[in-house]
Amino acid sequence: MFQVKVHQEKTLIWWYENRSRINMSPRYQRRSKLWKKEKKAKLIDSVLNDYDIPKFYLADFTYVNTALNEAKTPYAVIDGKQRLETFFDFFEGKVSLAGDFTYNSDPSVDIKGLFYPDLKLRFPNIAQKYERYVPTVMSVVADVDEEVRIDEMFVRLNSGVQVNAAEKRNAMQGPVPKIIRKMVLHPFFIKKIAFDITRMNEFNAAAKILLIESKGKFVDTKATNLDAFVKDNKDTNIRAFTESRGRIQETLDRMADIFEDKDPILSTAGPIPLYYWFTRNTTTHVVRIRPFLEKLARDVRANLELSKEDPKSADAELSSYYTMSRTTNDQGSLVGRYEILHRRFQAFVRAGPQRR
Repeated sequence: MFQVKVHQEKTLIWWYENRSRINMSPRYQRRSKLWKKEKKAKLIDSVLNDYDIPKFYLADFTYVNTALNEAKTPYAVIDGKQRLETFFDFFEGKVSLAGDFTYNSDPSVDIKGLFYPDLKLRFPNIAQKYERYVPTVMSVVADVDEEVRIDEMFVRLNSGVQVNAAEKRNAMQGPVPKIIRKMVLHPFFIKKIAFDITRMNEFNAAAKILLIESKGKFVDTKATNLDAFVKDNKDTNIRAFTESRGRIQETLDRMADIFEDKDPILSTAGPIPLYYWFTRNTTTHVVRIRPFLEKLARDVRANLELSKEDPKSADAELSSYYTMSRTTNDQGSLVGRYEILHRRFQAFVRAGPQRR
């Protein structure tokens, strides 16, 4: 079964009071709280000033009992998550009207910068207009046999610039997205990385690791290759990845021991696959990996400055490492940097402990 129809008209205050009945984070969804306050304020402006607002799409489980209802709630958001969160945030006093807000129905009314509780207290009629606003909500009724249609709908409805590659990939079918969602729950990704994960950057890094591990070597890890990896394995049994998952688990365990919490060395996502492969293939002196990478980063920065002042005195290998680091997804870059890491790590170990 698959059907899309208009939901019975309900006001914003009704949706707010029933917010616990909506699964805001089904597996295909993006993270929450992506909108800035200015964009949220503009949405509230649109409601109060009678501007059109796009439709909302909710998976509606009130019609059919299905395994798709993972959170056992009557609804799950497909499209409109950020808008719903904004509406709810305004009710809860977490976002205010814009500082330059003009109420078109009566410009003499000054409600600039007001939060909902103040608006309700001082201008109850305007607050009531917000409460009684009826958004257009489309009910998407589907059973488990139409799971792919739900995922495709999410991707299609979010096919603009708002959704990045990792977020789209997370909504795709097959075992790969499921494995990636499991990988990013590892303590390495939860505690050790220091880069921003608001837009699922750690999902992207995990996808690259899984791709490389599955191939058993470095390959291009561009978005098109990652997407193809997911699509090509859509019908693959997840058990086919058992060996790869075991090696990934073992290596991430080691990386969680090697790196510090919110480690500055892991402040960008680009080198994560490289460090993964390096850790995976380093069987001795593992405790020296982090000090080595820390020293290498210092050496690369110092060499870069030297190359600007006196190019002839710069270390050609470090210059090459820096240049290749600017194309993190290229197979040749990954291979070249790995060879440099391996060679310099051996020299680092032979030199013995270094004083800072």
